Amino acid sequence: MKGRLTLDRLGYSMPSDAPAFQAPPYHYRNAQAISIKFETDPEAALDVLPAPLELMEPAAANLSFYWYPFTTFGPYHEAILRLYARHEGKPLTYVAQIFVDTEPPMLAGREVWGYPKKLASIGFERDKDMVVGWLERPRGVRLATAIMRPEQPAGPLSSNGPTTGLRIIPSATPGETRPALAELVAADTQHTIREAWEGPGSISFPDRSVLDPVDRFPVRKILKAVYMEYDIMLPAGRVIARL
Repeated sequence: MKGRLTLDRLGYSMPSDAPAFQAPPYHYRNAQAISIKFETDPEAALDVLPAPLELMEPAAANLSFYWYPFTTFGPYHEAILRLYARHEGKPLTYVAQIFVDTEPPMLAGREVWGYPKKLASIGFERDKDMVVGWLERPRGVRLATAIMRPEQPAGPLSSNGPTTGLRIIPSATPGETRPALAELVAADTQHTIREAWEGPGSISFPDRSVLDPVDRFPVRKILKAVYMEYDIMLPAGRVIARL
């Protein structure tokens, strides 16, 4: 007897009969973040930027830490290292590395948009007049720390375009080095800003790991440090290029 599970009966995600996560959009409330933009070495950035994208000049990266007390994935922390780039003349941010501390957003991030999420220990806290974010993987190995002090209301925050990931599905054929799928997926995230403050900020990479080279982009100069509180609506993505 043949199975009865056909395409029209599949769940949204794996397992097909018990999806690990639901279909987008996904909703976030009362999110908090510190975002530090910095000038970096263009050669280091170009080494990991997919060929269909162009690096903005001067080369700039961003290290951000997040605390999401309510999302439709449940509460979690996140840390993102990204680059500022263009595709066909339009700006976007490319996610080079990203970490979360729970499973549902990790699975959805990787499968829907190609965000290369890994599980890690992530902290986000207020300490006196400062906001601190830190990343450890494994626990006790401090890969990155970001500190900023909110001092003044931030001016209008410019749009950096969609957040973009490189979705890779390896080939199942032995010896085949070409992936079964390699495509750039962009998501036009909607933000409703409640508070935005700017002030001095710094980034450090106390430990380093060849498995998670978060220090890949050297910090030449801090360009902007912002603390934000906001709501988010994260939609499905759209394929903008294939490799």
